[in-house]
Amino acid sequence: MSKFEKLIEKILNGKNVSYEDAENVLLNLGFQLKTRGSHHNFRKPQYHRTLSIKKRPQLLPYQINDLREVLKDHGY
Repeated sequence: MSKFEKLIEKILNGKNVSYEDAENVLLNLGFQLKTRGSHHNFRKPQYHRTLSIKKRPQLLPYQINDLREVLKDHGY
């Protein structure tokens, strides 16, 4: 199992997720990062959602849920 697959499993199982883990997963899925102040916006062409994540040691529960939905939309 690759590091990327382990990160996805960690997110789907509801474990604590760091900002760096979320950024790695989103960039590997083809999202582009745009920074505005303290918020980091992840966008992907032909994808209907934009994720806004504030850089902090651990993601908040609603951010983990948003990340899970993105993974489900991408077949994970």
